[in-house]
Amino acid sequence: MNCFKVFIVTLFLISSLVQANESTFDKAKSETEILWNKTKSTTAEVIDNTSEKASEFGKKASEFGRKTAERAKETGATVWKKTKEVGNAAADGARAGASKIRSLADGKKCEENSATCHKNKE
Repeated sequence: MNCFKVFIVTLFLISSLVQANESTFDKAKSETEILWNKTKSTTAEVIDNTSEKASEFGKKASEFGRKTAERAKETGATVWKKTKEVGNAAADGARAGASKIRSLADGKKCEENSATCHKNKE
């Protein structure tokens, strides 16, 4: 009978340990679910905030690019205008120089292939 009592006490202790382990497991499971839900909600918030900031950054970058393109167009037009002015001034200077050379070379007979004979052919 002593063995039987020891066996029953042992069974009682084992069942108590199993119940305690199940309770601990349930608590851990519950806390894990809570942690998981918090992690999901935090991750969703981070993703939402990140996408909002990326959208704002994209809009600002687009606006900056548009302004830069406008300024580049304006600058290009100004450079082209100044380049034409310089080209015209260079052509005028070349004409004036050729005219001066012609005036100095008037004493010589004009040959058909000479550079000084091309008066007013420009």
